[in-house]
Amino acid sequence: MLKYVPNILTIIRFLLIPPIVIAISSEHFIIAIIFLILSAISDVLDGFIARKFDLVTDFGKLVDPLADKTTQLAILVTLAIKGVIPFWILAIVVLKEFAMIAGASFLYGKELVVSSKWYR
Repeated sequence: MLKYVPNILTIIRFLLIPPIVIAISSEHFIIAIIFLILSAISDVLDGFIARKFDLVTDFGKLVDPLADKTTQLAILVTLAIKGVIPFWILAIVVLKEFAMIAGASFLYGKELVVSSKWYR
């Protein structure tokens, strides 16, 4: 059962996106922050558990960063639509993400492995 915990935590992060967006849309920012903190805690926990207990999976490697980016973009889109932030901030982040995807696609299949580590 433990081997599924990191992936379950990642899926929970996807499930937290709608409540975050709804809370922001309703201008319940404290509730949105609470859900966002829960999402961040589950992100840290899933990475810690996966590495500590050697439970890293290909699914997790793909879906974990996708959950992060989806959460980030959903929040930025909602804040831009609500007029809290200007659309150019959203545009910059979207362009950065496309550049990251393009860079990763370029490096795919090469000997170079680029990974993220929060403790560096």
